[in-house]
Amino acid sequence: MIEAEGYEVDKKVTLGLIKKAVGQVEGIHGIKRSLFKEGIKVKKSEEGLAISLELLISEGGFVPQIVEEVQKKVKEEIEKTLGTKVAKVDIKIRGIKSSS
Repeated sequence: MIEAEGYEVDKKVTLGLIKKAVGQVEGIHGIKRSLFKEGIKVKKSEEGLAISLELLISEGGFVPQIVEEVQKKVKEEIEKTLGTKVAKVDIKIRGIKSSS
């Protein structure tokens, strides 16, 4: 839950915005999921939100470019929509999936 002056934003809303931003980046196969959790963590600190993502990328993608684009899109989406500063977006590549 993100608290701001006079209102709160449910964690599901924040996760939805992150998924939307990730979905806009070419070369992403998806967000890593396990049986009990999704590969997205959001922590609030004095510097802003710390977001961690576990991603599956599509085969043939250039990893440094994909990571940079995801970080940029997630930061922009959260800050633009919620007005909450994003301190960092950490990415772990959990796999490369073929497009077939």
